[in-house]
Amino acid sequence: MDKELTEPRKLDHIRIALEEIVDMSKEERWFDSVELLHNPLPDSSFDEVDLTTEFLGHKVSAPILIEGMTGGHKAAKRINEELAKAASRFGVPIGVGSQRAALEKGELAHTYRVVREIADNVPVIANLGISHVLGSNGVDNAKRAVDMIEADAIAIHLNPLQEVIQPEGDRDLRDGLISIRDLVRELDVPVIVKEVGSGIGPGVAKLLDYVGVYAIDVAGSGGTSWALIEGERAPDRSKERTASNVYKKWGIPTPAAILSVSEAIERAKLIGSGGVRNGLDAAKCIALGADMAGAARPFLKAAVEGKHEAVVSLLNDYSYQLKIAVFLSGAKSIPQFRKMKNYLLLEPLASWVRRLLI
Repeated sequence: MDKELTEPRKLDHIRIALEEIVDMSKEERWFDSVELLHNPLPDSSFDEVDLTTEFLGHKVSAPILIEGMTGGHKAAKRINEELAKAASRFGVPIGVGSQRAALEKGELAHTYRVVREIADNVPVIANLGISHVLGSNGVDNAKRAVDMIEADAIAIHLNPLQEVIQPEGDRDLRDGLISIRDLVRELDVPVIVKEVGSGIGPGVAKLLDYVGVYAIDVAGSGGTSWALIEGERAPDRSKERTASNVYKKWGIPTPAAILSVSEAIERAKLIGSGGVRNGLDAAKCIALGADMAGAARPFLKAAVEGKHEAVVSLLNDYSYQLKIAVFLSGAKSIPQFRKMKNYLLLEPLASWVRRLLI
């Protein structure tokens, strides 16, 4: 891949991700097929409900993750600054976008490192795509990404749909599981494996759990469509642009992925993301079996439109709405709420789950 293409691609991704056309939550509300069961007689005080959670060795204020989004461009640095300020103030973990650009051009490292410089009190997660940790340089690339931002963990993102739609995508993804296993063995920090919007099912999750990853972020369908983002970048009337519309809804819905993966894994933590647009969605992630709920696009929009104050306000909204759901379910803490399995599945989601659990 031409290294000169990576930096402008980062700016393209920011610009297009802010457009409503790529947000599938406007078309599909998979979380509307999950109903939490109401308890009209909770034996607790709302003020005593505790949302604090342990993640990556830190006590965080709520089970909410600001997902990795950007870096590799001066505009991305400003966004990362605002996101990091908010994460630090609110006390939640934060990821950075793919660090490939900085591995190719070292002078771009500061656009990612600013997150650690500002958010020194919360977990910070490095990020590389699976294509960049394949082969003999894979472990070294991952170590460089971790060292670049003094990360507490590294997320390896799986994005085969994005790669085949992306005009300059990497389409040879052989030996991915072996490479992830090597990272788990060789790195000094935990490894998180995540999708980017098409979901992870129980079969792949079992393999990832077996090789020892710290967490699996299902990042299911129903949120931002990377097929559409890459389609917007592709030439008019190209096969890639045409395919992007055909495959815009491809993937496993987030709630189905969370529930099926939670039943399949034994050790790894579980992160639910993909279309999490409010605190009730986050609560449904936890109720279905996730340890954390993640979101990207809402926080990106807030950072661009209102800087870190808007991101903090949004985090407050998510946290308050999540706390209401925990209280109205009769729970007093996140672990208790998670163990209750206090939900009802409606169609068409129920059929998805039945098929995945066969």
